[in-house]
Amino acid sequence: MHRIVTFLLLFVLAAPWPVLAAEDFAGTVKNVQGSVLVMRQKMTLKVARGMKIYANDVISTGKDGSVGIILRDNTIFSLGPESELELKEYVFVPDQGRFTVLAKMIKGTFVYMSGLIGKLSPDSIKIETPVGTIAIRGTRFAAKIAGN
Repeated sequence: MHRIVTFLLLFVLAAPWPVLAAEDFAGTVKNVQGSVLVMRQKMTLKVARGMKIYANDVISTGKDGSVGIILRDNTIFSLGPESELELKEYVFVPDQGRFTVLAKMIKGTFVYMSGLIGKLSPDSIKIETPVGTIAIRGTRFAAKIAGN
């Protein structure tokens, strides 16, 4: 009986951990139009409004697609048609002073507006492109990356 009670107690104590893991998301899809997909852990998912975005996600839009994503620190990424963006790394732990935004613009059109990380730690933001890396010093920019 003691083993059963111990097992149940451990099970109940461990149960909240998956919920806490859900808080590790980087951001949320605020608007989506047309064909937009996310590649996540070798799976392709159709993007919907309210969907959570995580580090290592690759977001791609079709010919009729566009998407707006707001990260937890209020950084905004907007992608136009035929665009692809990889959110390589995202860390936002203000109480520990840990901040990172590392994204790769693969192709297409983008608008970026910095959030709290841009104000608190602008050196922690890097946007890679096929021809170089953008180190953010301002608050916003737009870019067009030609496809292969």
